[in-house]
Amino acid sequence: MIIAALVALAGTFGGLIIGRRQVHDQAHIEHEQWLRERRQTAYGNYLAAWDKAFGELTTEVARLEEIWNAMEEHGQDPHSYDIEEWIAAHEKAEAAISPVRESQEQVLLLGPEAIDGAAIGMGERLEDLRQAFVGHTAPIATPAVGPSWGEAVAAMKEARAAMFEAMRMEVREAPVIASKRRLFRGRRRALSG
Repeated sequence: MIIAALVALAGTFGGLIIGRRQVHDQAHIEHEQWLRERRQTAYGNYLAAWDKAFGELTTEVARLEEIWNAMEEHGQDPHSYDIEEWIAAHEKAEAAISPVRESQEQVLLLGPEAIDGAAIGMGERLEDLRQAFVGHTAPIATPAVGPSWGEAVAAMKEARAAMFEAMRMEVREAPVIASKRRLFRGRRRALSG
């Protein structure tokens, strides 16, 4: 009778532990799914903000180049265009870039660390692009401080591609229980090389 009571008590205790673990695992999975959805939204917003800013900057450069070409056709020095035009261009550039910085903060808040490096790199390339825009549109020919406009555009496109790949890898991974995640990542590393 005592043995039966001990077995029943052990079964109850084991059931309690197993039930508690299942509740914990379910809460973890739900949180990971919630976080994954927030990341997908933040990542999409970040890339959309970057695409919009890049489009606005390239449109502004094209507009200014049209002004310069027209000036050259009329025998004027293209570096002598109105300083107010240059100030307006830079205000447009800053207005275009500002939403990207805000979107980047969201991405950095949500992580994970694998995305942080790509987001920071993309932010650095965006600053290079801004500096190249300043240099490219300066009304007076000045020595280049950073990359040229073309180099900055190419670097920005590479950074965007790297960011997209990092994001893609992150959102494709379905949420799993923390202990299983370590096991799966170890297997993936072993399979990938």
